[in-house]
Order: sequence, then structure tokens, then C-alpha cells
Amino acid sequence: MKNYAKGFLMVSVLALGWACTEDQDETFDEPKSSASLSATVEGENTNPPELNERIIVNGFSTTDFKVGIKEVEMRYAAKADLLAGIGLGGITLNTAVNASLQSNASKEQTLILMNGGSVQSETIAEGQTPEGSYQEIDLRLYKNTETEESETMHNKSLWIFGQIDGEDSQIWLDQELLISASAEEEDGVMVDGETAMELVFDLNKLFEGVDFSTAVDSNADGMIEIGPGSADDNATILTQIESNVSSAVTFRKK
Repeated sequence: MKNYAKGFLMVSVLALGWACTEDQDETFDEPKSSASLSATVEGENTNPPELNERIIVNGFSTTDFKVGIKEVEMRYAAKADLLAGIGLGGITLNTAVNASLQSNASKEQTLILMNGGSVQSETIAEGQTPEGSYQEIDLRLYKNTETEESETMHNKSLWIFGQIDGEDSQIWLDQELLISASAEEEDGVMVDGETAMELVFDLNKLFEGVDFSTAVDSNADGMIEIGPGSADDNATILTQIESNVSSAVTFRKK
């Protein structure tokens, strides 16, 4: 009889603990809002924009920009912590791992951010996400191995086309580099109600320290190639671009 009583007591305690846990989860479940994440490319022209719609940086005139992304992870300061008066410096950032916005954004996808000289914004994902101040978006470049060999993004994670001194040129990466994009504003992007966020690939930062006047078309095929395993000897330029990638992406409220 004593054993039965002890067993009943343990079951009751476990059931009560489970119920309390459920109540806590429901009580402290973070409020969520509908949000979207898109991407674009930008850069300050060395020539007046009315003379040329292309983005011209350090002698490279960009007309097309494609990038593959995956494994997006969004980090934020919870709205409850902000309302409690905790400063951003004292808040441990949460990850929106179970939110539909992050889940949808994390899928492998290729974005066309510039086409024929025209900059465009492309939607990455839409969905629910916890309310709060978004401080950082981590992502990984995605190397597309599924496309036909004739496609520009075949076996590439980033591809840029344009001209150097009037000669057709292309830049590409094939590494799936990790990128940590910080918010442009110190306070981050506040998600509180329907909010649109935008990743920005900055060509000025991507091409920082690059002297395209040194680029050569070694095999004289009419195309200056700057990429891993290319027929042209432009390894120094490629190395500088690769080292710039992680600092060339930020995000902001759209």
C-alpha cells in the first residue's frame, strides 16, 4: 500500500511539473509579427548616375550580380528584455530558430540583385518572427551545383558581370563562405508589427582595395576572368575580393 502511495505521489508531482512547464511556455511565449527579408546590391558610382546606370567602383562597371545563399540565422534582442529596460549591451541575443521567417529564408536559393545594369530587390522569405531588435543576420553562400553547365551560376556561389576599360569581365566565387551581416543602425531593426528587412551587398566594400587596372585577359579570349581556376592570371584580385566578402554585407529596415 505504501509503494502504491509513493507511486501515486510521484506521478502527481511529475504531472504537476509538466503542467507548470506548459504554463510557463505559454506564459513566456514571445509575441511574433509578420516580417519579410529581401536583398539588394548598392554602390556609389565614381561617375554621375545620370550618365551611367551601372555601378562603377575602382574601374569595374557592374551590370549583373547574382548570389546564392542558405542557412540564414537571425539574432535579436527580445522585446521583453527591451521593455524591461535592459540595454542592448547587456542582452544575450536570441536566435529565431523556430520562426517561419528564418526557416523559409534558410533554404538554398539564388538571388538576382542586378540585371542588365538595373539594380533590383529580391524577396528571400516572408513569415512570422519574434518581436524585438534584430542585430545580426548570419548566412552562408550557396554553391549551385544543380544548374546546367551553360548557366552562369553553375558551381558558383557568387557571380558578377561587367566591364573593365570596356572589356567584358566576370568575377565569381565557388566557396560557401560564412557571412555575418550587422544592422546598419546601432539600435538594429525593430520588429514590432509588420516589418520589412533588407540585406545589402555593398560593392564599394566588396571591391575595397582592388585595383582592376591590373586585371588581364591572359588567354586573349575577349573576357577578363577573375575566379578560382580561371584561365587568366588574376589571383591577387580574387584573394582581395574573397577577404572583403564578410564585411560587404549589412542589413537595414526596408
